[in-house]
Amino acid sequence: MKKQIIIFLLFSIQLSAQNKDPNPHFPKLKISVACNKEFLNNYRGKWLIPGNYLFNGPNNNNYSQGAMRRINDIHELVKQVYPQPMGSDGYWRAAYRKTYFGDKIKYVTENDRTQREAVTLTQVEGWGYSTILFAWICSENANEMWNGYPDGGGGNSITVEANNLQILNGEFMDDDGWTIDGRPIKRKMPVIGTWKGYDVMAVNGGSYADQNSEWYILITRNGVLPYIPVTRNQYLDRAIAYAARFYDKAISFTEQITDKAEREETKNRNLNAKNSALKKLQDELEKTKKDGLLDAPAIVGTDVLLMNEGPIFLSESQGGVMLATDNPNYFRKDLPAFVPQVFVLSWKWDKEKWGIDFKKAIEENFPIENLHAMIDK
Repeated sequence: MKKQIIIFLLFSIQLSAQNKDPNPHFPKLKISVACNKEFLNNYRGKWLIPGNYLFNGPNNNNYSQGAMRRINDIHELVKQVYPQPMGSDGYWRAAYRKTYFGDKIKYVTENDRTQREAVTLTQVEGWGYSTILFAWICSENANEMWNGYPDGGGGNSITVEANNLQILNGEFMDDDGWTIDGRPIKRKMPVIGTWKGYDVMAVNGGSYADQNSEWYILITRNGVLPYIPVTRNQYLDRAIAYAARFYDKAISFTEQITDKAEREETKNRNLNAKNSALKKLQDELEKTKKDGLLDAPAIVGTDVLLMNEGPIFLSESQGGVMLATDNPNYFRKDLPAFVPQVFVLSWKWDKEKWGIDFKKAIEENFPIENLHAMIDK
């Protein structure tokens, strides 16, 4: 199954005349005291030298210059919030992104295999910035430590993605019935809290919300979202049709069972399951009409066939997932491609004290209003 195409074209890194990394490597570093967690939590690291970033992707110098000006501005914001890496060395990098947004698709099934095919493709260009903290780690020798740069990734980072809506993180169903005007219905990351007036989203919601170690913040132009929530009415219409098709197909397969008693038993079991699922969906539709909630956002569980017990609609705090489609009218066509029209800010952390301190510095001091001011500019 082809998912939405996302092409990552990293900036090329021109390192030096000798094509060597300008940063010194310390597989092991001698220290004058015993290495332990307390020492590392108080160890003052450094900012590593970034490469001379150039775009490989767009063959357009104006794009490169426009993007890099904004990326450098964001890096200065990060350094103001977190000027001194602790327990780690800081390294920042940037990347060009080419994505497709608001596409119309169809699903084609051949030989019992379903393939996703594009009907229309709308390309969106953007870029990403990230600072990664490469941790210092005590080695087996009590007076040595080593750093994970460049191969060992850090568990602490802050990332800003421009024009890349990764909070919609997967299609709900691989089926033509689960599209709206040809656009696939997607899952939106659940909201698990608020921060500075913005929704905090994460991969895990509900009872698993406290297990997240990365938060996501969506920053848009005022009054407009880059996604359109699926309504309860839209969801129920599709769920009823899907359940009927699913069980009708299952019932038709029972005709291949040669044993008559087994065939009738299996057929009746599927028929009862179909009737039960359709009744629950149709009852919910009537209740939704009565309560005036047909246009309310559909926040649902993952089991469209309702084989598990529980309500059809539930809150995100209860483990529900909001369904949405790309908003095809969000991106303005009168702006240069490098101009950010939407941001996703994210940061992640580990459980070491210096990692928690990094998280605290971001949450208390990062000026998200500065990012908002960059939208459409």
